Amino acid sequence: MAWGRDWSRRGFLRAGAGLGVVVAGPALLTACDDKKAPGVLKVGDQRGGLQALLSAYPDDKPGLDYQVEWAQFPNAAPVIEALNARAIDVGAVGDAPFGFGLAGKAQIKAVSAYRSSGEGTAVLVKPDGPVRAVADLAGRTVATSKGSIGHFLVLRALAEVGVPVDRVTIAFLAPNDAKAALLAGSIDAWATWDPYTALGELHDGLKVLVNAQGRMPGLSYLLSTPAALSARRALVRDFVARIDRAREYSAAKPDAYAAVFAQQTGVPAEVAALMIRRTNFHPVPLDDGIIADQQSIVDQFAKVGLGGDGLDVRPAFERVL
Repeated sequence: MAWGRDWSRRGFLRAGAGLGVVVAGPALLTACDDKKAPGVLKVGDQRGGLQALLSAYPDDKPGLDYQVEWAQFPNAAPVIEALNARAIDVGAVGDAPFGFGLAGKAQIKAVSAYRSSGEGTAVLVKPDGPVRAVADLAGRTVATSKGSIGHFLVLRALAEVGVPVDRVTIAFLAPNDAKAALLAGSIDAWATWDPYTALGELHDGLKVLVNAQGRMPGLSYLLSTPAALSARRALVRDFVARIDRAREYSAAKPDAYAAVFAQQTGVPAEVAALMIRRTNFHPVPLDDGIIADQQSIVDQFAKVGLGGDGLDVRPAFERVL
């Protein structure tokens, strides 16, 4: 995956071909024309979560006249690539990919934030495998996606028990490839997030070694870009308000959201129910506390040589939308 100065529309298109990107419209994977009249908002989603969220909310009514074109991605890194390539206007990502994207100089801005327990982000192992505690990862291999919340959890968990990062081999694999490698015994652990965590637990017999609860901020964001905010700020603002309302509804009626998520994505009903019950994202303001949490993530990546040394994240927050 290209980072830093390699962020480009060409790099996104090349990477997207191998990442299972699902496009909602034939013109989506082109740079946004900032001069055309507003009326379409292009949104990058992960595994249908936002699209199902709005579908589950019975009172979802746009305040403005526009359409949403959806693109579905398997994880956050290609969402950030698409944003930086100006192929989408808004994208949903977690706090670690946001920080990693900033360290790679992606042109992205947080326009809303959501907090969860972090329980669905976990390091999974085989119950009959050799890894019984985080310290057992020393000398072994963990798979995750580079710059992901799973990657960040590995860093935090190792630091917590005093295991140096260079004592562990981190293999950067897409979620489905990582799961296959763990089940085959090619790796010793897999750091991932819901719904992959819930699928691993309920359908593959995998065990949670450690999760992110109390170890990570548990933040996710809607991101936009300077170009999209310049051309379609009113649409971005309206979309954020719709997601916030739908989040509040789903917190009160998680089963309704889980049913729609399962129907639209094909994820088993019991997996969707577990994921949504324990994730329960709720909107939080883009205040100094959120920014401090995000800064801590960038600083952790910098500490282990993954970029972002001296980076100040404050300019990447659009606090007044």
